[in-house]
Amino acid sequence: MLPPPILTEKFSATWGISYDLIKWNASIDYTGNLYGPMRLPLLGDLDPRSEYSHFWSIQNIQFTYKNFNRFELYGGVKNLLNWTPNKNNSFLIARANDPFDKEVVFDANGNATSTPNNPYALTFDPSYVYAPNQGIRAFLGLRYKID
Repeated sequence: MLPPPILTEKFSATWGISYDLIKWNASIDYTGNLYGPMRLPLLGDLDPRSEYSHFWSIQNIQFTYKNFNRFELYGGVKNLLNWTPNKNNSFLIARANDPFDKEVVFDANGNATSTPNNPYALTFDPSYVYAPNQGIRAFLGLRYKID
């Protein structure tokens, strides 16, 4: 049996819950995504990063005030759980300090070899990044409604 494709989760879920606060001419929206584990690209047997991601979720909340003529004021928080992929890994981008592999030693076959400066025999590789790298953040906005 073939392993699952790299960077492809087995399942994902999306949800949204909205509630109108009629007394305050406002609404609240709670949205999110849940992603199952996915196989991640490793650079070889010595690569210390996890072969599979953990379950992860991005969740958001937004409040909207609607008591202005044709305008709405909204604000909220994105990534409520402050989740980023580096929470479970010591590093994501292999050899980020050496993007041109100037300090990588290669054998006669062109494979990176383990050295004191490169104990995992890695080359520069940004392909391991599989999720948003922005943590929790707030937002505020003004919306004009066209009827």
